[in-house]
Amino acid sequence: MKVFAYLRVSGKGQIDGDGFDRQRAAITKFCEAKGWIVVRWFSEPAVSGTTDHDDRPALSEMLSLMGGTQPTTFVVECADRLARDLVVSELLIAEVKKRNFVVWSAAGELDLTNCSDPTRVLIRQLMGALAQWDKSNLVRKLRAARDRKRAAGQPCEGPKPYEEKPGGLDICRSVFEMRERGATYQEIADWLTHNKVKSPAGTHYWHKSTAHAIYVRYARRFGVVEPLRVNPALAHEIGHVLPEPTV
Repeated sequence: MKVFAYLRVSGKGQIDGDGFDRQRAAITKFCEAKGWIVVRWFSEPAVSGTTDHDDRPALSEMLSLMGGTQPTTFVVECADRLARDLVVSELLIAEVKKRNFVVWSAAGELDLTNCSDPTRVLIRQLMGALAQWDKSNLVRKLRAARDRKRAAGQPCEGPKPYEEKPGGLDICRSVFEMRERGATYQEIADWLTHNKVKSPAGTHYWHKSTAHAIYVRYARRFGVVEPLRVNPALAHEIGHVLPEPTV
């Protein structure tokens, strides 16, 4: 049987680590034992396990390609590569099941979409709850470490917000204005990508979820609680909204 494979790491620092290699090796071993062939790998770099499936470019692409003459099954290393939040995990699995697709956990040798056996469902949900607990515990430890460094007068903050980088505030303001004029997040992301504007990740590729995050953060930071939409017909003027990229 032909299958797809889905890989995910949460942080930028993990992209060049062994996370992807470890997941690939585990999935390969599992599929070889099953006699399955992985025809395509979908990698999700620096995407949190609490992110909804709609805001994951690789996962969204994979699901859009599945079915018909393409595989209807995909494999992950383990359940927490799908999500590290129980609610997100269950919603994602429900979406996969609704499309009549199947997702397997290589580590647990478990069909995560099989709801016919209550014991399997219990195991899956326990795995999701444990993944959420592990993430929360890690966040708590990191916060405590930052507090200790801050108390000792040591630098402990992360990189500057995108809007505080050179030219970043202008881009954020432009994203906000484009959205207010009726442009969709996908249109904004496509325009920024086409014009090679640097994204918060430091690349020249923008995803609609990034444009959405910029819009929401700008609105919150400058106290725009209930932004008003302008005439959607102005969306075609998207090319006239942004200044020449300066980042």
